[in-house]
Amino acid sequence: MPNKVTLELNPNEVEKLVEKLSIEDKIRLVRKLEKQTWAKRLDEVVSRIRKRFKQSPISDKEIRRICEETRQRLYNERIKNRCR
Repeated sequence: MPNKVTLELNPNEVEKLVEKLSIEDKIRLVRKLEKQTWAKRLDEVVSRIRKRFKQSPISDKEIRRICEETRQRLYNERIKNRCR
């Protein structure tokens, strides 16, 4: 009959245990946590963007202007890099 042990740890205790892990185990843990939390993190980013947009809306004309400036800058950088 297997014995079952239950531990109650607070977040600080978990952090201390994680600090003792090898870098490979930490990376594996981070990837697992990222998979479990990506939807929530994405929702938070989208919510912040929507909140900012409501506070300071941007017109289609302004969006087009920014896009054109960015395209021009990227084009200039590509041309500059070709000439080297």
